[in-house]
Amino acid sequence: MTYYITTPLFYVNDLPHIGSAYPTIVCDFIASHMLQRGEQVAFLTGTDEHGQKIEKAAEDNGKTLQEHCDYISGEFKNLWKILDINFDYFIRTSDPVHKQFVQDFFKRVQANGDIYEGEYKGLYCVSCEDFWLEKDLETQSQNVFHCPTHKRPVEQYSQKNYFFKLSKYQDHLEKYFQENPDFVSPEYRKNEVMGWIKEGLRDFPISRTNLSWGIPVPGDTDGQIIYVWFDALLGYLSGLGADLDKFWQSDDSCKITHVIGKDILRFHAVYWPAMLISAGFPLPKKVFGHGFLTKDGTKMGKTLGNIIDPIALAESFGAESVRYYFLREIVFGRDGDYTDESFITRLNTDLANNLGNLLSRSLKLINKYFNGVIPDVSLDPNIQELFENLVVNFQKNIDDINPFFGFEELFKNLDQVNVMINEVEPWRILKAADPGSPEWERAACSLASSAYACYYSAFLLAPAMPKFALRILHNLGFSTNDTLDKRKLMQEVFALKALSVNVLKNHKIAENVEPVFSRLELAQTV
Repeated sequence: MTYYITTPLFYVNDLPHIGSAYPTIVCDFIASHMLQRGEQVAFLTGTDEHGQKIEKAAEDNGKTLQEHCDYISGEFKNLWKILDINFDYFIRTSDPVHKQFVQDFFKRVQANGDIYEGEYKGLYCVSCEDFWLEKDLETQSQNVFHCPTHKRPVEQYSQKNYFFKLSKYQDHLEKYFQENPDFVSPEYRKNEVMGWIKEGLRDFPISRTNLSWGIPVPGDTDGQIIYVWFDALLGYLSGLGADLDKFWQSDDSCKITHVIGKDILRFHAVYWPAMLISAGFPLPKKVFGHGFLTKDGTKMGKTLGNIIDPIALAESFGAESVRYYFLREIVFGRDGDYTDESFITRLNTDLANNLGNLLSRSLKLINKYFNGVIPDVSLDPNIQELFENLVVNFQKNIDDINPFFGFEELFKNLDQVNVMINEVEPWRILKAADPGSPEWERAACSLASSAYACYYSAFLLAPAMPKFALRILHNLGFSTNDTLDKRKLMQEVFALKALSVNVLKNHKIAENVEPVFSRLELAQTV
């Protein structure tokens, strides 16, 4: 199977921030997990570089448009490097190849009779770069309306534009949603989209005349520029280049997933599929609308001075800690709140107290009482069943873009292993029991089961924290090639098909068990 996953194309009106890092971390984790499963994976991210806001941002920063776009796009790539994001494709909508692709796509839709010229009058939000109906806006006073997303006044807009016949695809989209109930996730996002469709789809303008920075409408003599959203969405296709036919197919063996913020759901779940149908392209399999982040219960903003700096966070605690926190702490489809306390607590509780402590105390007892060899005994049947089921459930949660629930089950299972160890008390038994006695066997079983649980945990954590997972394997006595990049590690070291309880039987662990995670202190937060 091929698996193609994309982040949104991030707008270059400002520097990257935690809101852009958040979905990219999730996409990178999912791409790496799919590599573990033996899939052929394509992970695309990139930058959206056209439109009215870009012109203003460049002017405000005293740069030419291209200088501004080059700088901001470069900062995104720099952040992805710091966070160990391993993308396969990075598309910039200012690339000449993308420009040609957009113009060719426009011509295909036009040839299908789905583009016409007309005049648009309505209410427009510059920040959204989208049009609003009066009923959907916030009323500030008589005839003064604000965008509900950006809380800014909308503008009266009147222009001669090219329009796309979205209304033509009303029945087609309704049918597609009925036949593909998982196309939009989570469920409450799908309900939003169905509400928009049932209201009745209206044709929308796909060009502008008051812009110079963008892709010209092919064949137009009035200087019309293709609407930024009609342009940017096509980056998911153009960015694949020569691999387009490999990763963008209607075949069930080709899984196409878009991960986007809930604020741009309409473009991806309504406009985009209609555009694809018109141009004769297959539709993606899933559009997942994630929630937003707040800090200490408050919306983040420059004026409030409460923006989370992902670079500072990674430099203070390491990229793996940052990646793990945002995968584990927040249900991806819902809004989530970051606090310094939750960051410290989550990492210490899961990685130091739970998994780290379990690994350390179990392996030290194996070194002391079993000459450093994992006992060749039957595992605790309950623990073995828990972790074998976990692998299946974990994969299902990742298929549903729900890493939170996968990790939640993992650490609930580890809690049960810790309970089992505490009840058996192997450190007490092994001091007095005779080797081979039932009590000795019970203690050996608890330690072998604990090693087994830590081994499985390393594999499931590896796409998020490859270095952490390698430290677990090293303590378990496995020699691995630490010079491999993350993608090669997932394919060659942490491939899920390699998971086997038999690997640990009579296996020699490391003589010196090293801590896999050092506890963090609240004073360290940035």
